[in-house]
Amino acid sequence: MRRFDYDVVIVGLGPAGSSLAYMLRGSGLRVAGIDWVGEDRVWGKPCGDAISAGHFDRNGLPHPSGDALMQVVDGALVYSPSEEGVIRLVGERAGYIIDRNKYGLMLLREASKAGVDIYLRTRASHPVIEAGRLVGVRATSEKFGEVEFRARVVVDATGSGGAIRRKLPEEWPIVENPPETDFVVAYRRIVELDYDIDEPNFIRLYFNVDIAPGGYWWFFPKGRRIANIGLGVQLGRGFPNPAAVYKEVLMKRADVGREVRVINEAGARIPTRRPSKTMVWDNFIAIGDSAYTVDPIHGGGMGYAMTAARYAAETIVEAFTNGDFTARGLWGLNLRYMRTTGAKQAALDILRMFLQTLSNDEIEWAIRKGLAGMEEIESVFGEGELKMTPSFLDKVSLVVRLLGKPMLLAKLITVSEYMRRAKSLYMGYPEDPRGLDEWAGRVESLYDEYKRRVGIPF
Repeated sequence: MRRFDYDVVIVGLGPAGSSLAYMLRGSGLRVAGIDWVGEDRVWGKPCGDAISAGHFDRNGLPHPSGDALMQVVDGALVYSPSEEGVIRLVGERAGYIIDRNKYGLMLLREASKAGVDIYLRTRASHPVIEAGRLVGVRATSEKFGEVEFRARVVVDATGSGGAIRRKLPEEWPIVENPPETDFVVAYRRIVELDYDIDEPNFIRLYFNVDIAPGGYWWFFPKGRRIANIGLGVQLGRGFPNPAAVYKEVLMKRADVGREVRVINEAGARIPTRRPSKTMVWDNFIAIGDSAYTVDPIHGGGMGYAMTAARYAAETIVEAFTNGDFTARGLWGLNLRYMRTTGAKQAALDILRMFLQTLSNDEIEWAIRKGLAGMEEIESVFGEGELKMTPSFLDKVSLVVRLLGKPMLLAKLITVSEYMRRAKSLYMGYPEDPRGLDEWAGRVESLYDEYKRRVGIPF
């Protein structure tokens, strides 16, 4: 068996792993990135392909251009179950629809030019643990056969399956097994249509529990005649397979069924929850879907993965500067992520659970009566808070009186309270590993209490 020695080995080269490889270029560290796919399938996980422009600026990554940029997005249209209620969200050059494969390859090529070794068609199978310490990973390479990659820091960026993380010793806190209901299974097609899409600069999201229970379905234009269309369905509650729903329901629609050709189709299991209680342990880091760094409401993970990669890069450089690769030496990633993006995720996870209990009638009510207006949506997604201001409560109270839904108002107030409490807990993330167990216990108690208060059945 061949052995390759590095400072850092990144397993998985999707948005998290390739962003980290790009960010570590020129760091002076010996870095390897490995993935089981070939060039044609880099960043191949099914996704809506939409991302806010701000993620690139915040994380120091190049904006998509050329063939990697499919469509500039100026806003979103959010539809009620009847599709008669529509919220129109408009931003100034809000984001992009990208060609994930081309953008991912661009990052990897730039990293490779700067000295990062990229090994595609190389499948990591097991962590290598010696004397209770993680020292590398074992892999099978199409080019080199059986290979052992040795490193001071191993990064798992392999997606929600956590190919390396889940094979670590069970007693390590990094090993975590959330309930199935914290995930959705998604299916999407990229298709060419036989008509010109109206307003291709707007993405469309449709909320209808008869079509996508516990999730939503989407129609994201990638130009005038190409669209990314798919749906996500909550796992663990016996809901229908999304691929079957797509073919049996969506294909009967005039805007979906008029396919000239299917360019690509795929399915995946996607986390929609708060982050893992820790993203690090001795000699180990998890980022991206492997550490559940996603937006719990819409499941978008690209931007959060980039943020996690930036914090991981800063932490790795810090660890090598200090010569400390223990959980304590890598704890900076947790502090950087949990007290910022993680706190927002934790609050949105509270809201996500509530939204997944709503009926079509309640969703229709919220959207058609303007309850979920631009101000409230910006508040929730910008800060991870549902702010119960007097003006907001007045608006809700009026609609409640008109439609007779007092229980929903009471639940909204409770949701707001627990969103604030969850965010506060994550803002107070422990300074070092010694406080992890006590903090994690408080988090679990808060979410259990919330579920009882609101009546969350899962």
